[in-house]
Amino acid sequence: MFKLEFMSILFKLKNHRILKKQTVAEATILMTTTLFLGKFIAYFREVLVAKYFGATGETDAFLVALIIPTLVMGLVSNGLSNLIVPVYIEKRKKDRKKAKIFVNQIFLLWSIILLGVSLLILFFTPFFVKLTAFGFKGERLGLAVKLTRYLIPAGFATVLTGLFTGLLQARKQFLLPTLMGLIGNALIVLSLLLLRPFLGINSWTIGQLLYAISGFLVLFWVLWQKKGFFRNFLLHNINWAEIKRFFSLLSPLILISSISTLSQIIDKTIASFLQTGSIAVLNFAQKTYAIPLSLLAIPLALAIYPTFSSLALEEKKKTDYAKTLEKTLSLLWYIIIPSSFLFITLAQPIVKILFQRGAFVAQDTNRTAFTVSMYSIGLFAYAANYFLVKVFYSFKNTKTPLIITTIVVGTNIVGNIILARILGVAGIGLATSIAAIVGFLLFLSTLHKKYFKFSARRPLASQALKIILASLPPAIISLFLKPYLSAPLRFFHLAFRFALAGLLLVLLYVLLSYLLNLEGFRMIIDYLKKKLIKNKDV
Repeated sequence: MFKLEFMSILFKLKNHRILKKQTVAEATILMTTTLFLGKFIAYFREVLVAKYFGATGETDAFLVALIIPTLVMGLVSNGLSNLIVPVYIEKRKKDRKKAKIFVNQIFLLWSIILLGVSLLILFFTPFFVKLTAFGFKGERLGLAVKLTRYLIPAGFATVLTGLFTGLLQARKQFLLPTLMGLIGNALIVLSLLLLRPFLGINSWTIGQLLYAISGFLVLFWVLWQKKGFFRNFLLHNINWAEIKRFFSLLSPLILISSISTLSQIIDKTIASFLQTGSIAVLNFAQKTYAIPLSLLAIPLALAIYPTFSSLALEEKKKTDYAKTLEKTLSLLWYIIIPSSFLFITLAQPIVKILFQRGAFVAQDTNRTAFTVSMYSIGLFAYAANYFLVKVFYSFKNTKTPLIITTIVVGTNIVGNIILARILGVAGIGLATSIAAIVGFLLFLSTLHKKYFKFSARRPLASQALKIILASLPPAIISLFLKPYLSAPLRFFHLAFRFALAGLLLVLLYVLLSYLLNLEGFRMIIDYLKKKLIKNKDV
């Protein structure tokens, strides 16, 4: 009897709608929850990296090695993931079978191209390493070359995983790709824990390969076995005109990724001329300030992108599109802006509790914390840009983002050169913030002129001002809490203090949100009320 009931529960879970297709709210909650768990595991990954390798030349070499295959080949990954969503939705609306065949042909062609790129990187690895980190010499250079060659399969898998992820998102299935990221981080942690005593830095290499290849294999199997992709390629009947059109749309996206990657390479190149360990400091700072982005901005953007793509297909729905975007930005800033204030004021204790142990010493904490503060200034702009660029993609406009991205990266490069001389590695963070704000202003103004007039552009600005006002009191109080959170205590005692301080600051922000009638606060309360009513009805 128990066995039958258990099997019945499993069957219901397996066929539950939420595992097959999610609404925007469900997808955001699922991805945020999964990403939170993933970040929790990724935190242990960074802790282990900091403890075992610290901000050293060895860590610098690995991070440069990781850039080349994953970012150089990843130039295509983001583009494929973003473009396949509106293209597949448009083609599926006309003919589901032909849409699948088109995707299959794209997959085959890119696999062949990527194989060629992989061989190119393999044969000319020293050139790519010197191009990425011109300041590397001797042992650091040799190690970076060796590690780059090991990581080439990870780059190959990452690009095609981007295609698979885009297809699942187009079908409003967000959970599995996010879940694979969580599992991938767990594999890196296990590799570091179990293999580091035997393989040293190569334990990180093994973990990174397992991360990339496991995600590729699982998503491929789901799309092939469960969704019917990659079975019929119709090689004798390829519509080269459609393929050419797809590539013409993809080319600007690849250029955007190339320019963005160039910016990251220049960041690392400039850092390679600074104090040893500066690339590692840059990496730890980026991992820290990106926490609110990955927990809210990215899941919300991914969840709402298919909705954007559907709205963009119908001219009469542009008003709905504008309102959806405005509400999305209001909700986004409601979380991101107070987070940026806290990351500026509490950067030092945050970095200390996250990383300061083993080879990662107090000096590394201070350098990383200052860099985190500089990055956090532009946090609201990074988050908004992630959405605004997807609006252009939903209209299949890839040229405008290319122009704006070029301006942003140019601003970032000039800022890096000037500010790194004044502030060291933290200057790179400040330059990135300035460039992100420039990009935000350009994206918003171009969108307003080109596609739809924001009926609520001023109210959106007023909402941002109200959020800033609500964020200031918690930020001021956090300054007084800084000594309390920086005490030389054991991890769990300090974590308990962080939890208490966080609860106090959140309650204060919620109270101010209520008093100032913030739209993001209202949206969250309305959603919770609907859920409660729905659960009562059930």
